[in-house]
Amino acid sequence: MTDQDDRSHQEGEALRREAIEWLTRLSSGETTAADAEALNRWCGESPAHAAAFAEANLLWSTLGPAARNVAARAVAEVPPKRPNVMARRAFVGAAGTAVAASVGYLIVRPPLDMWPSISELGAQYRTGTGERRQLAIADGAAVEMNTRTSLNLEAASSGANRIELIAGEAVVTTGGSASKPVVVVAAAGRTSASNAKFDIRFDGGSVCVTCLEGTVDVEHRDRTAVVRREQQVVYDAGGIGQVVSVDPTVVTSWQTNVLIFRREPLSRAIEEINRYRPGRIILVDTTLGRKLIDASFRLDRIEEIVPQIVQVFGTRARSLPGGIVLLG
Repeated sequence: MTDQDDRSHQEGEALRREAIEWLTRLSSGETTAADAEALNRWCGESPAHAAAFAEANLLWSTLGPAARNVAARAVAEVPPKRPNVMARRAFVGAAGTAVAASVGYLIVRPPLDMWPSISELGAQYRTGTGERRQLAIADGAAVEMNTRTSLNLEAASSGANRIELIAGEAVVTTGGSASKPVVVVAAAGRTSASNAKFDIRFDGGSVCVTCLEGTVDVEHRDRTAVVRREQQVVYDAGGIGQVVSVDPTVVTSWQTNVLIFRREPLSRAIEEINRYRPGRIILVDTTLGRKLIDASFRLDRIEEIVPQIVQVFGTRARSLPGGIVLLG
């Protein structure tokens, strides 16, 4: 190994360590505008910097929390003068060990929310980013799966068609009053209907049920809520909330390839947009996140959303490898 190869190896390892440090900072929830500026400059220093960030992002998105800790330590502990082939073997070996160590943690989403959990990967039906899918159930019932949705269809039991919603969102249409009811199990709750149409969404630890037609019964622990047309209820670990009136066209706008926001904080709008695009939009300005947005965006033009937000709010966007955009 020549001195030049040795220097190249050391520089590559240093870039890997720095890239992982940047991703750790990004996921801390304490990113500042100054951090964003510094990261933008760091990625722009050379193609090698940008490539290191993309490689670290891929590792971060693939491995669980325990894996990332092991991988980060592996990068930090590789002796700087070890031959390149041995360093690569050490890095890959540590990553392999990290994968095994992280299996128990993969049911929890990582900070950047850019990879599916084991339970999602094992689902009978899944949709990817920006994908929708129609499923027919027995007795004329149907399901339309939204983006990043995972579910299982269970064999009819006790006279009902059962769906397990593992993650994501779906619109469920029952087959009519003469057909078997449809039961959707999500988290610690159960939603059932015999002659209805409803939207059910499970993310972030909470389940939101919106009745579009007919009447829906929502059970959580020892409480039951009756949800009628144009009404909605949310339940989570803390219990079941109050039934409220909503505009169903906003809830199900994704079915018409549109996202509608009505006086929503920009931070929440960004969370929703992130479900439909590869990578991640990260708000680095908390003040900007509190501003309200009133807009409609076409999902088939999702690449236009960030420039529109930049124009409306007079902010800045910095694009990084891996589809990451720093906004603010």
